[in-house]
Amino acid sequence: MSSVEPPPAADEVLETGWLPSTPVDDSVTRRFVLGFAEWVESCGNAAGHPVLRTPDVVAVDEHSAQLLLNTAILLRPVTPERAPQVVADLVGFYGGKPGGPFCVFCPWPTALPDLAVGGSPPVMFRAAGVPERAAAPGLDVREVSSLELLEEYERVLVEGFPLDDVPAGEVGAALHPSTLHVPGMRMFVGLADGRGVTGATSIVAHGVNHVEWVATLADARGKGFGEEITWAATLAEPTVPAMLIASDMGRPVYERMGYVVLDRWTFLVGTR
Repeated sequence: MSSVEPPPAADEVLETGWLPSTPVDDSVTRRFVLGFAEWVESCGNAAGHPVLRTPDVVAVDEHSAQLLLNTAILLRPVTPERAPQVVADLVGFYGGKPGGPFCVFCPWPTALPDLAVGGSPPVMFRAAGVPERAAAPGLDVREVSSLELLEEYERVLVEGFPLDDVPAGEVGAALHPSTLHVPGMRMFVGLADGRGVTGATSIVAHGVNHVEWVATLADARGKGFGEEITWAATLAEPTVPAMLIASDMGRPVYERMGYVVLDRWTFLVGTR
């Protein structure tokens, strides 16, 4: 038999999973979204970058030429009635200031006036647990705990992700030194022959491990290094599930690791 409840009273507010009163742990997606937003806000505040928070969106402006460093994430589905205000908030925050375009991660199919659709990346989930596996030979995985290792990871991120328009070798252009102290954030870099060749980040919040910034240099690919560093981030807190936003190119690697696609998000791009 169906478990659907009777129709609500006319004045009853139905739970949608995204109300201000909805518990954080209502769904794994809600935990991931709110943790993502808190990470963006914490990184921005730690580095002294401007941060915007409204009931609809959290955004940070690094004044970077690279749109991924000027990041916003929606906190709830945007109705057509609220869409113009959300865009006005974003344009008011980013507009008229130095830097390149900005991006908006939308956990739902979303269209916002004057923002272009830049893609629909798969969002993936892996249940908690440590698998039996063989480590990639030749890679020395280290947790980033010093400015020297942070510089190695930043170089890998800029050249290997790649982060176009971010000057390679300009320390702090992508990873501010303050990221070493952001709560819940751990970074890992893989060294081969003493040189950083791959890196990944883990952010644990609200019972979900958000795996982010996975990058491998072009000349180090095909050796299992990228998968090995992803395991380091995935198992940074093995007692909680892991989630990440993938590319279609990287999806098979994550599926081999036990990740499954939950959904696709909307990735929007705006200009100043």
